[in-house]
Amino acid sequence: MGENTKTDTRRLKSVEQSFTIVEYLRERDGATLTEIADDLEMPVSTAHIHLSTLLDTGYVVKVDGEYDCSFRFLATGGEMRDTMALFQATKPEIDDLREQLGEHANLTVEENGYAVQLYKSESPDSVDDNAPLGRHLHLHSTATGKAILARLSEERLEAVLEKRGLPAVTENTVTDEDDLRDELRTIRDRGYSINRGEHYPGVCAVATSIVSEPDGVIGAISVSGPLSRMGTDRIEDELVPKLHNKQNIIELKIRQHQ
Repeated sequence: MGENTKTDTRRLKSVEQSFTIVEYLRERDGATLTEIADDLEMPVSTAHIHLSTLLDTGYVVKVDGEYDCSFRFLATGGEMRDTMALFQATKPEIDDLREQLGEHANLTVEENGYAVQLYKSESPDSVDDNAPLGRHLHLHSTATGKAILARLSEERLEAVLEKRGLPAVTENTVTDEDDLRDELRTIRDRGYSINRGEHYPGVCAVATSIVSEPDGVIGAISVSGPLSRMGTDRIEDELVPKLHNKQNIIELKIRQHQ
C-alpha cells in the first residue's frame, strides 16, 4: 500500500510539473530549455524530460531552440466548444447583437470558480480588454461573471467566494463581500448586471445569465464597449431589451435540444 501511494504521488507530481511548464510557455510566448529550468527552479535534465515528452505528444513545438505551446490546444478547446449546445445556440445570436449594436458581444461560462470567455463577436467600432478566448477571469470583476454569480445556489456561491476570493482587478472592482452580495440581489431583481471599469479601465459591459432546466445557470451573454457610449439611458432603453430578447431565444433553442 505504502509503495503504491508513493508511486502515485510521484506520478501526480510529474503531471503537475508538465502543466507548470505548459503554463509558463503560454505566459512567456516561448522560452529556451535553460530559461525554463532556471525560472521554474527545475533541474535541466528534469525540464528536458518533460519537454521531450510534450514534444512527442504534440503539445509543444520547438523552433530555433525555443519551446512553445502547439496549436493542439486550440484543436482540443475548439472541438469542446463547438460541440456545446450552448455555443451552437448562442453564436448566431451574439453575432446579431454585434451587428445591431455596433459593440463587442460575448459568451461566457463558469469553470472552477472563474469566468471563461467562450466566444466574442468583435465590432471594429468598439473596444474591450482584448482578453483572449479561454482566458480565466475573476467572476466578480466582469458583467457576465456577476450575472452568473447572481444565479448560483447559496452553497455554490459560498464555495466560489471561499476558493477565489475577491481580489481587486482595477480600482473599481468590488472587493467587499457584503457589497457584492447586495449587488447580486440587485442583479436578480432587475435581470441584468453591469461592469463599469471593474475589469478593465474605461470599458463597460452589460450582461444577462443563460439558464437551462434542470441545470440552472449555464452561462451569460454580454455587450461591451467604451464607458463613454454606455450611459444609463442607452443601457436601459437599448442594450438590456436586446440582451433579454437574445437570452429568451437562446434558452428556447437549448430547451428544444434537450
